[in-house]
Amino acid sequence: MAALEAAGAKASFFLCGLRVAQHPGLVAALVAAGHTVYAHGWDHQRYSPAQADEAAQAMARTETLLEQHRPTPGTYLIRLPYNAGLRDAAIHRAMRRFHPDVQFAWWSHAIADYRIASQPRSEAEIRAACADTTARLMESRDLEGGILLLHDAAITEPQESAIAATRLLLPGVLAALKQRGLKGVSLQPRATTSPAGRFIFRSAEPLTIQPSFAA
Repeated sequence: MAALEAAGAKASFFLCGLRVAQHPGLVAALVAAGHTVYAHGWDHQRYSPAQADEAAQAMARTETLLEQHRPTPGTYLIRLPYNAGLRDAAIHRAMRRFHPDVQFAWWSHAIADYRIASQPRSEAEIRAACADTTARLMESRDLEGGILLLHDAAITEPQESAIAATRLLLPGVLAALKQRGLKGVSLQPRATTSPAGRFIFRSAEPLTIQPSFAA
């Protein structure tokens, strides 16, 4: 939040209910700072098509907590853990039972930052990986108007290096974007009634940058 404020940037946060319940003050602070918040399931479970109803229940359970901090959005942006259900009809039907007007969010650019924290690493290794992935992201020519996907310290990656990766990566990305004359803004639903309007993405082949580590 401090990094976003320093850069004058806004973001959209997809939050697991487990963490919303644990940190209501942080959720209130996100909303007060002008960021948008949406449910991300309850505990970062990967939902299969057979678990579509369970996914909808988890979303509803989380939204019950989020609506204490802001009105439920008229159009609800959906991003389930691991991007589950993006192309699955059962998940889409279940999400429309959760909320009648949903749009699935996808990215155009992403850093696989969770891999930086996939095992314990030194701060020097983390700094080098963050700098390298940021530099490669900035080589993209179509960043303007893109949807950039980043993570915080994942529930599935609780070690200290995961926290360090989050704190080191975001300020560098925001600074690099500023050098390009770009600033982060919250996601806005598409104004469309077409079937494709349930998706939000810029590219049929989004870019994901995998971090590399020195031998």
